Amino acid sequence: MNPLTYVLIGLALALIALVLIILFRTLDFPVKRAEVAPAALPAVDGKSVAERIGLAVQYKTIAYAEQEKIDGSQFKGLHQLFETLYPQLHSQLKRELINDYSLLYTWQGSNPDLDPILFMAHQDVVPADESPDSGWEHPPFSGEIADGYVWGRGTQDIKDVVICLLEAASELLKEGFQPTRTIYLAFGHDEEVSGNHGARAISDMLKARGVQLSFVLDEGGSIMDNFVEDVDAPVAMIGISEKGYLSLKLQTDVPGGHSAMPPENTAIGLLALAVAALEANQFPSRLEVLQFMMSYLGKEVPFMQRMALANTWLFGNMLKKKLLKSPTTAASMRTTTSPTIFHAGQAENVLPAKAEAIVNFRLMPGDTIKDVYERVRSVIGDDLVTLAPAKGETLESEYGWNPTPVSPTDSAQFERLDAIIRSVFPGVLTAPFLVTGATDARYYARICPNTFRFSPVLMTKADLAGVHGKNERLSFENAGRMVGFFIECMREISSMGAEADMPPVELIEQVDLPEFEPEPELVVKPMKKD
Repeated sequence: MNPLTYVLIGLALALIALVLIILFRTLDFPVKRAEVAPAALPAVDGKSVAERIGLAVQYKTIAYAEQEKIDGSQFKGLHQLFETLYPQLHSQLKRELINDYSLLYTWQGSNPDLDPILFMAHQDVVPADESPDSGWEHPPFSGEIADGYVWGRGTQDIKDVVICLLEAASELLKEGFQPTRTIYLAFGHDEEVSGNHGARAISDMLKARGVQLSFVLDEGGSIMDNFVEDVDAPVAMIGISEKGYLSLKLQTDVPGGHSAMPPENTAIGLLALAVAALEANQFPSRLEVLQFMMSYLGKEVPFMQRMALANTWLFGNMLKKKLLKSPTTAASMRTTTSPTIFHAGQAENVLPAKAEAIVNFRLMPGDTIKDVYERVRSVIGDDLVTLAPAKGETLESEYGWNPTPVSPTDSAQFERLDAIIRSVFPGVLTAPFLVTGATDARYYARICPNTFRFSPVLMTKADLAGVHGKNERLSFENAGRMVGFFIECMREISSMGAEADMPPVELIEQVDLPEFEPEPELVVKPMKKD
């Protein structure tokens, strides 16, 4: 054979090897999990549960960052409703009131040596337009029962979870069930405005008591119908971490003057260049989160997409370009940059001396507040634009926080939760994911390594639009199935043995944060561009 033949044979063998590697990785990509049998759930009257959710909706428990603005009568009325609806629960469980409106119920387990578990939700809701032309089919605080749904603010976010947790615990008490592990029910009152006085205070109290939790379940994910692209089956999204949060204030302060005689650099121009530079220099994107999530969906993912995800070493750049086109998937791939507020000027013929912009960042796990600050400082690269926290005196506070630790998916707790979901909702797929918003669960990561975010509700895109929007509603079927799920969860998770417990959570050290720069001298110069 001539030398060219040897070269061609070598290339052919290399190509065959490459194809075999790609195929092997593709076929080995899905996470393998044991099959589960459908759960034998108790008969639950979903309409009756929905009616009780409707009663809770009638209380306007609107959250405000300023505690003095809260209408305490609405929260106290809701608490009295709980006592009226669930007398046995209130006679057998210990109830504690935290910061006037948050609630912590303790259901003592038979084995105090085992770490407790905690189910949480929040009582507060966001405001709703109550005017006749608001577009609501039923008044937002009516809790009306109509067309197979309960309507109103909180039916999805998340008075439904509060009521269904109380329903589940009450049903178990009626059966004479005794949990092995102590069960906490924690209901904060200000999740919509940071959770600082509710969930954070409850977590602080438990930590001060030396409580190490084995399992925490909060909102954050749900069962999404036709939501994951190219996957037809409903997918139960289990949040295992959530992004961090930071808002920075960008400011310029230069000589103003008459608009007829503008200088080379104006306050608005400098600030606009800074914001444009941030949008043009996005944070690096990563595929790990989406790759991990899709690996749980197995063969439901189309073969070509699965092949790309299983072989990111070869197809990674191509896949990134495709996924970054969608804001939904892009948010799971990078720390996001969102200019949200711009203030400058008072008259059309006057050059303002000052301009101010607020830019919001949602941080990926692996990035820190310090990382974001330093990158923003580097990208802007002009001393005439100063940085400061949008709220508060420090970057990391109740107004800014780092991403939560990632809860393990190889823990007994996650595996049990995953199996419960698939048994209660036959035919539903499950997948871990990154919560791109914020929940109260972040306050419990310091005392619980297994903190998950999932509400057992089947949601369409139309249902999703009702969360913080108009015509928020919950179906009778969802209400009944939620109670069944929580009954199963309380039974199964509370019965886990000591082998499921993990070593105590180590305290996360405070991140060193940069000192804020003093106001610069007003030396006008062009904005530096990357």
